[in-house]
Amino acid sequence: MSDNFHIYTDISHIPAKEYETYLEEGFSGICTGGSAVIEVFSVCRQIVKNDLVTILPLQLVSVRDISDDFSMTFFKVDKVMFLDIMSGLGRITTDFFFYMRKNFQYHLSDSDTKRFLGFCRVIDFRGNNDDPAFQRETILHLLRIYYWDFYVHFQTKASDKKKSLSNSNKENIAFRFSMLVSEHYKEHREIAFYADKLCISPLYLTKVIQEMRGQSAHEVIIDYVIVEIKNLLRDTNLDIKDIVRRIGFANQSSLSRFFRQHTGLSPSEYRRTIHII
Repeated sequence: MSDNFHIYTDISHIPAKEYETYLEEGFSGICTGGSAVIEVFSVCRQIVKNDLVTILPLQLVSVRDISDDFSMTFFKVDKVMFLDIMSGLGRITTDFFFYMRKNFQYHLSDSDTKRFLGFCRVIDFRGNNDDPAFQRETILHLLRIYYWDFYVHFQTKASDKKKSLSNSNKENIAFRFSMLVSEHYKEHREIAFYADKLCISPLYLTKVIQEMRGQSAHEVIIDYVIVEIKNLLRDTNLDIKDIVRRIGFANQSSLSRFFRQHTGLSPSEYRRTIHII
């Protein structure tokens, strides 16, 4: 960590916004007042006081209907740190990541809420006072305890462990595919590129992703691109030509065709629908 690991109480630092976006940073925290609606891959939950929220990196997330008195105490974990946390747990299986898409909210008792806030105080103290040479590893160990509890709960509640084991290789492919898409979707939108990275055939990749995610590999790639274009269109300081460059299209016409094909709107029309111009 180049900077100290922070515990936040200012909700403006929550990495999710009112519109859907794939998060580079996950976040975990307790609602300390008010309410909001969090959606993760079309799973909506209303968050109220004493709800513990745990969102992993690379999830498709939005936060909306935020009450004026909504408050949280939370921390953020980027993709690199999260993978380092997971690598230290050893027994984590990839179906856990799919489980967490639907089980990102838990309501805590007052005593458990106090325990979580105490845990945050410990992380905050160690993040701000440890020797910088050892600080990152200290925080990783503390967060491994946090995520390990979720994994234990997942294993306890899993109703069909034989199915989980039989699908482990496919789930691993699906997870690795998602990771690769998040890194390369701006430069590579062809299935063959990802299949080659995974050392499998494009046909098998398509079959696995359809089975594991309920959509084709091509649709997953398209989703990433469309979500990013929409996010960039919300920035009134960016011209369409700037977005073309950032997303890796050959020219403005090709981006406009692509966007219209998958949304039914031109980029300019989309901007008007969200009242940005």
